[in-house]
Amino acid sequence: MSDLAFVLVVVGAWIAIGLVTAWWMARRGYHHWGWLLMGAVFGPILALVASERIQPRRGGPLARMEVGAPGPGGLRVLVGVDGSAASQAALDLAVELLGPYAKALVAVEVVGYDAADDAGDPSIAAARSRLAAVAERSGGRVTECDIISGPPAQALVNYAGEQGFDLIVVGTHGSGLSRRLLGNVARELVRQHTVPVLVTGEQRHESPEETPG
Repeated sequence: MSDLAFVLVVVGAWIAIGLVTAWWMARRGYHHWGWLLMGAVFGPILALVASERIQPRRGGPLARMEVGAPGPGGLRVLVGVDGSAASQAALDLAVELLGPYAKALVAVEVVGYDAADDAGDPSIAAARSRLAAVAERSGGRVTECDIISGPPAQALVNYAGEQGFDLIVVGTHGSGLSRRLLGNVARELVRQHTVPVLVTGEQRHESPEETPG
């Protein structure tokens, strides 16, 4: 092997190890694009940083917005939202089917740990805006909107258990990182056995040409 080929192999392995580490960190709730850049530059060194940085976290929400009065029922329902059409369909179904039986119908969005460590992170403001729109769309049936941090599926399960929710409602697919990089959150949720999960499909609206008659 020539010296040039050897150098290329070493550099390629260095970058690959760093990028795999960045992907592993994203799976565990660190979503900032800067980790990919650090992985490409620092390679295996990032693995050492990750082993120290990634630790289980617990605690209350990053932000909580009480937007409605408690309902007449007894159920506590958590709806995972992320701005996608599927999550909106999940919210609509939860409002329609469970609203009359729910004491609390809480919309929750998950952001990365990086956002939790930086109060000025734009993803927090974006989540607030999406949750405000969700609350308005629900017509007052959503009682609370919360922002939490971590890997989406695990964060929702942990939060539901800590807060005593009876049911988690999510759409079949997410958006952004939760879809492209983190995999199918709904599939991960149904694998756990601590809190029941209702998974809904994206609503399909018929066009006039498709309407029978």
